Amino acid sequence: MRIHRSIKQAPLLLLILLHLVACNKKKLDFEYDNRPTTENRKKSNVRVVNLGGYNQVIANGDSLTNFVVRGPNEDVQRYPGTSYFTKNGRLGKIWDVPMDLFGADEKSKLTTLVRNYGGNFNAEVSFTAENSYSTPIDYYLVNPFWAKDQPKMVAVPRGVTAPSKPDHFKIRIVNLSAVSADPGNNERGRQEDLTGPLTLAFADGTPVSDKTSNVSAATINSEYVELPYGTYQFRVLTADGRPMPGMSAYNQLPDYVTLDPATSTMALAANELTNQVFAPIASYQPGGIYTIVVSLQKYWYYQSAGSSEQYSAYQNMADLISDNNAAANLTYCRLQGANALNAQPINIRANGNQIAETLAFGTAGDYSNLITGTYTLEATDASGKVLATTAQQLRAGMNYTAWLYPAPDGSSKLLVVANDLSGVVYVGGSDDATYNRFKYDYFFYKRFLNLSPDNPYITFTLGNGQPLFAVGGNAQAAVNMQPGIPAIENPNVSNGLQSPPYEFMAYRSLPGVVPGSWADDIPVLKSDNFIARKELYTKPGRTVPVHEPGLYTVALIGSNKGGPKGKMMIIKHNK
Repeated sequence: MRIHRSIKQAPLLLLILLHLVACNKKKLDFEYDNRPTTENRKKSNVRVVNLGGYNQVIANGDSLTNFVVRGPNEDVQRYPGTSYFTKNGRLGKIWDVPMDLFGADEKSKLTTLVRNYGGNFNAEVSFTAENSYSTPIDYYLVNPFWAKDQPKMVAVPRGVTAPSKPDHFKIRIVNLSAVSADPGNNERGRQEDLTGPLTLAFADGTPVSDKTSNVSAATINSEYVELPYGTYQFRVLTADGRPMPGMSAYNQLPDYVTLDPATSTMALAANELTNQVFAPIASYQPGGIYTIVVSLQKYWYYQSAGSSEQYSAYQNMADLISDNNAAANLTYCRLQGANALNAQPINIRANGNQIAETLAFGTAGDYSNLITGTYTLEATDASGKVLATTAQQLRAGMNYTAWLYPAPDGSSKLLVVANDLSGVVYVGGSDDATYNRFKYDYFFYKRFLNLSPDNPYITFTLGNGQPLFAVGGNAQAAVNMQPGIPAIENPNVSNGLQSPPYEFMAYRSLPGVVPGSWADDIPVLKSDNFIARKELYTKPGRTVPVHEPGLYTVALIGSNKGGPKGKMMIIKHNK
């Protein structure tokens, strides 16, 4: 009986099943591909480095850009993209030429053009680009209007071989300087001549290497040299030691491109100079390959005192070009040691390896590059006796200083402080819940530490107890500093580009009593203490500026009860 009922119900179940299958509709794929182009074009070994303001390209007789010219009343920021230039259809600063533009002979006929509204300053240059698998080539396009007796295009071999040490980078200088047909001239004098042999130097003016020194425009490019990765402020010097102005990779204050024609220093007015020659502070990554190229670039200057009107001219300026796409640094960090203990020289080890040797009181050692991980740090005296030890997780891409200092309880301790050399400042949250940050590549940041055991609370101030200007809004960055306890959130203060001469003073303070009583036994620091080598300015007959940019730590060290007397020591963390 049960079997009979099941057989009678089977057709009904089959009918329901067929109905369900019949109602199953095919689902459509509603995914969208919003990429400007889906074509996968392989890159050649040829690049076009556009230093002359070219905006259009023709390859083998075919236009690759949009050739759209906006009028003065149109939206000059928006242009239609093309297949080869998807962003805005115009040639940018660096173009990796695709392989599909080269024929079987590995050659491509390129024409780059300047096309502007009105046509008064139109130009073009044609050349044959050759793709070589053994010798990558950069075709540098220089200023087509204002460079005297200089070809519009210069071919320069580009290095792609990785540094011999994985924690190093490679850098060179390319000299495409030229005499300007449009020099600036105001009431202070005519534009200075920045042509001739050029030398790559560190921030203090010391040459990087003989290989990157005295590079003439006829030689064009130097060899690459290898340096430990890190944060540097490279300068380019003329044969007589005058610093050459640099270019910024970021949109920053207009002062950075408003120069005094006679000295190339940043100008606030025709008769108000900073005596600072701009050179960007930048991070150079492990495995990176870089070129600093000098060519004619546009700048602005004030014509006369009392007038805010600016005129444009062209001067030789240094620009940073990346010759490869360096991978993100997920492996290495940097660590240095500093002696704030006493007059006895000390050594610092990381997992048994020496990173600082015979550090005198009030000095810091050179940086060592370490692989990220957990380290046992030890400070020893000359005999090898361990004075202090600590375990510390060192993270990739970070910069650290290990301070040996006397704690209030009479022991010796190691304090590891992370130094932020990014130049990034948090400026508040936006409406869409993202973070707003601003990046500077020319900054004057100082961080303060109290490493004196006899001063339970120290407040650092400007002259006469005036408060410091905090970066990021932390008004307590240098207030009531306790021994061995650094400020963590927004710890930097700043004296900016336009700062007049200043002093740093130490006050013995208390919670609720700020700044407190001036510690007149601690020598005052002056702004010119933040200038590494005044010869950089005095040798070529220039005025010494108020201070120099960079990231500094100012630490109160020593004692007022015996041993080395209290003082403020300075460490500059970029080179």
